[in-house]
Amino acid sequence: MDNILKGYFNKELSYIRNNEILIMTEKAVNHLPEYFFSVASSSSGKYHPLFSLGEGGLYRHTQFAVEIAVNLFNIEDFTQDEIDCIVSSLILHDGFKQGRISKGNTEKLHPIICGNELDKLWKNYNNLYKDIIINAIASHMGKFNEKGKLPTPITKIEKFVHTCDYLASRKFYDDYYKL
Repeated sequence: MDNILKGYFNKELSYIRNNEILIMTEKAVNHLPEYFFSVASSSSGKYHPLFSLGEGGLYRHTQFAVEIAVNLFNIEDFTQDEIDCIVSSLILHDGFKQGRISKGNTEKLHPIICGNELDKLWKNYNNLYKDIIINAIASHMGKFNEKGKLPTPITKIEKFVHTCDYLASRKFYDDYYKL
């Protein structure tokens, strides 16, 4: 499946200015499991707002997390390369949310699975961006991780990615945005 050519993430990818980060991210999007574009963001429905549930909900959640970041960039100081790493991390953070193959529910260690998949996919890239993106993805769950089995955010970028994902998952949006 050539996800980029089908138009997925065109807007979000347009925020990335560094060509190397853009190429890495496009390659990764094309490597995402097909289920990513069709499943809900929460298999139980307990942890995400209504707009990110149902068919394509995980994709919409991801788009919304990037949109939150883009708006917060107006009040945060990041270099363009840092912005590009953040956008890439948010596009990819839940890329393997149900594992390599969908089992119908969230894989609790999906941030590690995603990082491992990207590390293999990007094995020919030997740059700092790769590590920044993979670390931000691995820690995006923050304190909401599987009994301490996942890293928690340490760097400013990691904390920002976690914050954007957290905000995109809040159910209070349901009170303000009626479907």
